[in-house]
Formats: sequence, structure tokens, C-alpha cells
Amino acid sequence: MDRKQTNVKTSIRNFILALILLLTTNVLMGVILVKISKDALRTQIEARMLDVSNTAAAQIDGEVLKNIKAEHKNSADYNRTLDILRSFQDNIELDYIYGVNPEPDGTFTFTIDPDREDPAEFGESIETTEALLNAAKGKSDVDKGAHSDEWGRFYSAYSPIFDDDGKVVGIIGVDFSAEWYENKLNANRSVAVIVTLVAMTIGIVLSFVIMSQNRKRFTEMLNRLEDLDNLTQKLDKQIMEGSIKRLEMLPESESHLLKTLAQGEAIEEHSVNEYEAVNSSIEKVYDKLRYYAKYVESRVEYDDTTGVRNKVSYRSRVKEIDEQISSGKAVLSAAFLDINGLKKIYTHHGFEAGERLLYECARMLKHVFGKESVYHVTGDEFIILADKKQSWEMKDLFAEFEKELEKYNEEHIHENLLSVAKGFVTFDPEKHRNYRQLFVEVKAACDKDKEEYYARKTAEI
Repeated sequence: MDRKQTNVKTSIRNFILALILLLTTNVLMGVILVKISKDALRTQIEARMLDVSNTAAAQIDGEVLKNIKAEHKNSADYNRTLDILRSFQDNIELDYIYGVNPEPDGTFTFTIDPDREDPAEFGESIETTEALLNAAKGKSDVDKGAHSDEWGRFYSAYSPIFDDDGKVVGIIGVDFSAEWYENKLNANRSVAVIVTLVAMTIGIVLSFVIMSQNRKRFTEMLNRLEDLDNLTQKLDKQIMEGSIKRLEMLPESESHLLKTLAQGEAIEEHSVNEYEAVNSSIEKVYDKLRYYAKYVESRVEYDDTTGVRNKVSYRSRVKEIDEQISSGKAVLSAAFLDINGLKKIYTHHGFEAGERLLYECARMLKHVFGKESVYHVTGDEFIILADKKQSWEMKDLFAEFEKELEKYNEEHIHENLLSVAKGFVTFDPEKHRNYRQLFVEVKAACDKDKEEYYARKTAEI
């Protein structure tokens, strides 16, 4: 066998090995992409379910609810509670919402059911689940698996209702169709399958080209690899559409990852031969997957608009604080902030103007209190959970924050000015038996500051 024949066989073998590596990389990319997207989406869906049940539970008066019995049907208190639940039933994307009563023997029964067609009877037994047991202990939770009853197959979220003494007197249950939940989780699977099938199809075609053609055909393989990379970028863009916030609001140091995902990373190519070109293409696919995985993981705990921690992180931190309080190890201060007049700015100046103020407020809070201490929970409100901070330290930090506000408003005097109502409370083990009591006090302090702000505005007019 002469040298030329040996080189041809070696070339074919190396090409096939490169092709196998390429196919393996793309298959792994599809599998990992499905897992990362599914886990992130599961967290978001469960957070939305808990948002609905928590909001409904917060609107129910525990002192009234604990006195409602079956014979009180059509009473003023009964109808008032029924109307609250019915407003959620009619206006929120859910299947059922209802009240649950934890019985002394450890079982659970229905209370008020606003369903117009087939409501559960007051006192009728309900299936006990782990999430329902956790709600009876004072902790909102979501079923990890679907359950079936006479109304269908559902995933449910449960939130406790407390009386003035902090005792659980009832539970709000919200049912979501299992089909809806599972369809949401599987939404991105088809995209990953398409990517994998496209990669495999191109790979099979390339294998025949490699074994039957010369260097010209090998060049065509590289062109197809480039087409595959472009197709993957297009699919990535479809997956992330609506998730990447406007890049112009971010400084260069914070936007590098998002710009890399949206535009691709510039890579200097110095391929000496076809083998290096193949290796370079595989590395591009791998790097893109790595950046996308990092992005998806970061979105689970951080808010898109503001860049600070989101509801998922907040709930996790609240759980830690309650555990610290129970063990006598809690040392922290909490602050609540509410941007004044943001709804008016949304109405008169547009969504982007309001979002700009949200972002700038978050930027200043991160600079003063640290990124890990700031939470954007909802709308125009921020919460700060400052570990190991005493009252005098919080006063100093808020003084620094006020300076940041003044500086920003001086620099943007011809734009929408930023005004923030705020209040803070330092944890006191004599007053606060749990985080909820600390939160109620700090929220009241912020509300008082907001009332004083609008009173001054009215007096100036």
C-alpha cells in the first residue's frame, strides 16, 4: 500500500471521527437544552401558581373566615369571601379556586367554592397532599405531581390564611389543568428535537460526501456546518425571544453575556486545514450552548428588567430568615421601597420610561446595599434584606441612597425624576416572631412615607 492510499484512508477515518464528535455534541446540546429549559420553566410556572394562591389568600380576612360555617351560606361575610374567590375564578387563567379547612383530625374539607356549575359542598372531604399539609403548617406550596378527583386531573397550589394571632385558619387552593402544566413544560422540546434532527441529517449527508468526494466536497461540508450554526442561532433566538431585555439600558460590564447570546461571540479563525476548521465549528456550537446554559440558570434567580434578585430568590431567602428566627440566630434589617408615581409615568410617558426608572432605582440600590440584598418582587416595589445590618447602619446606607437619588435627578432634570418612598425596620426578637411580622411593620413604614410624600405634593400645589 503506497503513501497516498494510506493518507486517503487516514483522512477518511479522521473525517468520520470528526463527524461522530459533531453529532454527539449536537445530541448532547439538545438533551441539555431540554433539561435546562424545562427546569427553569418549571420554577417559573410554580412561581406563577403560588402568585395566584398567595394573592387570593392575602385578600381573605382570616378573622372573618374562621367564623364562617356551612349554615352561614348567603350571609354578608360568606358572600364577600365568595365574591373575592369568584373574581379570581373569572379573571385569572386557572381551572378552580376554593377554600379549604384543616380539620382537627388532620383531614381537610372544602369550604367556599365559587364554581358556578359544579361547586364542592361545604364540608366535603378533599384529598390530602404534601403541599396541602405544608400549607396547613403555614407554608405556601405546590404539588410536585398531578392528582385526580371527580373534577379532573390537576396540579394545585395552596396558600395559608392567618388570623390576627398568626394561626392558620384556612387555606386557599388553586387548581391548574395537568394538561396545561405539562404542555408548558414540554413547550421547548420540539425546538431541541429539530436542532438534533437537523444536525443528524446534515451529518449523514456529510458522511457520504466525505467517503466519495475530494477536497472540494470537504469544503462543502464546512459550508453546511456554517449553515447548521446559523440555523441553531435562529432557533436560539426563537427560544429566548421576549426574555432578553433591551441591551441599551445595560452598561458594558453587565451586558456582555446577553450581547454574546443575541449577536454571537467574535472568534478569530486561523484554520490551517480542514481538520482545524471542523474543530473550530464544533467549539462554536459548544461555546454557544455554554453561554445559553449560563443565561438560563441566571434567569431563574434574577429579574430581567432590573438585574436584581426576583421572587424565587426572595421566597428562598424568607425561608432562611424564618429558620434563623426559629433558631435565635437572626440578625438583619429589612427595607421596603416603592417608586412614587410610576403608574402615572407608564400612562403618560410610556412603558419604556417607567422601565428606565425601575432599572435606575435598582442600579442605585445594588450600588448602596449590594446586589445580593436587593429583591424586585412585583411592580414598582423593591425589598432589601440586609444581613447583619443594625439600625444605625441602615440610616447611613439610606443617606447614601438619597445622595444617589439627588445626583441622578440633577443629571436628568429634563427627564422623569425618580422619587422613592421607603421604610426600614431592624429585626427585634421581642417583637418579631417570624418574618411576616417584620414585613408587615416595614411595609407600614413605607406606606407612611408615601402618604407624607403625597401630602407634601398636595400642599405645594
